[in-house]
Amino acid sequence: MFYFREKELTRLSRFAQGDAKAMAIYGRRRTGKTRLITRFEQERTNCVYYQCTSQNYSVCLQDFAETIVKSFPQETAVTSMRSFRELFLYLSRILTESQIFIIDEFPFLAKRNEDVVTEFQWIIDHGLGGHKLILLGSNISFMRRQLFDRESPLYGRFDEMMEILPFSFSELRQLFPDFEDTVSVYAQTGGVAQYVMFFLKYPSVKEASEDLFFDPDGRLLQEAGNLLMQELREITVYSSVLRAIGRGEKTSAQIAKKAGMEAKTVPSYLSRLTDLGIVSQVENPLSAKKNDSRYAISDMLFRFHYSFVEPNMSLISAVGSKAMAVILRDEYQEYLGGVYEQIIRSNCFAYGLNGRLAFVPLKVGKWWGNVCTEGVWSE
Repeated sequence: MFYFREKELTRLSRFAQGDAKAMAIYGRRRTGKTRLITRFEQERTNCVYYQCTSQNYSVCLQDFAETIVKSFPQETAVTSMRSFRELFLYLSRILTESQIFIIDEFPFLAKRNEDVVTEFQWIIDHGLGGHKLILLGSNISFMRRQLFDRESPLYGRFDEMMEILPFSFSELRQLFPDFEDTVSVYAQTGGVAQYVMFFLKYPSVKEASEDLFFDPDGRLLQEAGNLLMQELREITVYSSVLRAIGRGEKTSAQIAKKAGMEAKTVPSYLSRLTDLGIVSQVENPLSAKKNDSRYAISDMLFRFHYSFVEPNMSLISAVGSKAMAVILRDEYQEYLGGVYEQIIRSNCFAYGLNGRLAFVPLKVGKWWGNVCTEGVWSE
């Protein structure tokens, strides 16, 4: 099934019909970018879709050329082209009907081939002719750097940019009739499309959680670790940082102590995790203290994994899904309290606009510190 992407499809259709030449689409892995773009492509006759599966430039170039030949069998000359620049320039000259070329997982091609970004700058500026180009990427930090860093050759080259976000809590409510079920699904998946689709295949949320996270062969048991391996080196160190946050440590010093690291080394790891959207720095907007902020795992799958799954791998391996009842027994309701808070916080602006609040907030954060109750100050 295809859910909740009507606005994104409308933007893609507007791009296809308008004068814009280049579009960038990015977002966390598993949010459904490829599903969205293939749905769009299937509804049109002038799209050429290619997904990068290698970090080798020559392999990607050859595969892309062969994809072109499948759409245009008479254009076998493209298989002898020596660069994407040469290939796109050739296509701009010989294809009379406007085409939309889609390259999925562009970071695979560009991340380890530094000249590729400059090459695609030239392609967008000079090599498309009457055609259009869509670049997709799951490596959020790489894509944001290309889109928003003034030093990037691709900065300012895209007429359209679209981030594909996980489903919102209100969207999940349409898929799971029971409110508590919706909260649990959100708490464990963050609304990431592929994970939500997994949950929909089970008779109950409880059975899904047992099978997906707490079975030794569960599809999501190793998902957080696999995502880290796709993005980072020093996985053990990053995992230690995330485990410390998952177990309640909030400041850089606390995280360093819990992870057994030197305090001065932790900020660089936190910065990288923040770039990837896994960790966030939570501000205390009413605090007068300088640099009064704390760290939290913002990606719900990672938060659930490092709070309950990763610390209990031995138990899960030993008894399988029976471990869930033991692991979640005492702490899960407290954990859900933080999830409720996140749900409310993410909706505060909407509450202000639709009148559920008496004002429209300009900034939403989290308060900690002294609280005054009936004239008595407490922590």
